[in-house]
Amino acid sequence: MEALCNLLQRWLNPRSIINSLFKFPTINYSSQNKTNLNQNETREGKIQLCNYLTSYSSITPGVRASLVNLIVEVHQKLRLSPETLHLTVSIFDRFISKETVPMEEAKLVGTCALLIASTYEVFDPLLELYDLTDIWMPRYSMSDIRRMKERILKRLELSLNVRTTHTYLLRYINVERTDKETERMIYFFSELALTQHSLIKMCPSLIAASCVHAARCTLKKYPVWTEALQCCTKYSQLQLLECTEILVESHSQAPKSILNAVYRKYSLDKFKKVALHAPASS
Repeated sequence: MEALCNLLQRWLNPRSIINSLFKFPTINYSSQNKTNLNQNETREGKIQLCNYLTSYSSITPGVRASLVNLIVEVHQKLRLSPETLHLTVSIFDRFISKETVPMEEAKLVGTCALLIASTYEVFDPLLELYDLTDIWMPRYSMSDIRRMKERILKRLELSLNVRTTHTYLLRYINVERTDKETERMIYFFSELALTQHSLIKMCPSLIAASCVHAARCTLKKYPVWTEALQCCTKYSQLQLLECTEILVESHSQAPKSILNAVYRKYSLDKFKKVALHAPASS
């Protein structure tokens, strides 16, 4: 009887059901898999985005930045994990790169991307569905959301477990002994990176390495880029300069921007107020 109860409990768990149906693979972060990780990233990245915003007039860089800003706010309100935030933006970008979506449906796509991404950690997706419709977009019905979720899943062919910047940060962040302030600063830059449309065309591993580089520059760590970091990331300091400059510029502009959800979030005590540090000098 106990075995039957355990089996029923697993069957009735939404995450177990969805994971069994979608067959999500497990990502291995060990060193022997680093080469395969980069090869897979290249294959995914080449097909994936190619800066789609240049070819879609309705979803402009400004519209995307506004939507990502909103996603960050909702993500923080629901206290979801960093993985969910990065996967949400990845799902949104990948879907928009494959489908023509009117500007008025951008929020709907963002909502559904967040619902799909949160499947990994939310026990009751239906509860979160009610939360999202209440705090974000009450003008869409539950059936609208369900239809869009199905459309996204079908268009992406249930390929959800792609490598994001956060995938690589989990590896890079422990190469050097990283204190909590540095760790928060790295995550701050990783979320700022989500808002920058010019970084869409860059590989997640490069963005992740640049987040570490930008954080160490901002906090004046010496040496800024160590042999261990170069060995782990496979990027030299020179290769990181373009992306790092974009991140540092984003940090300097954040206090004056109306789309400053990431800046406000990382100005809180909970995140050690790392956003309030002076931006790194060029």
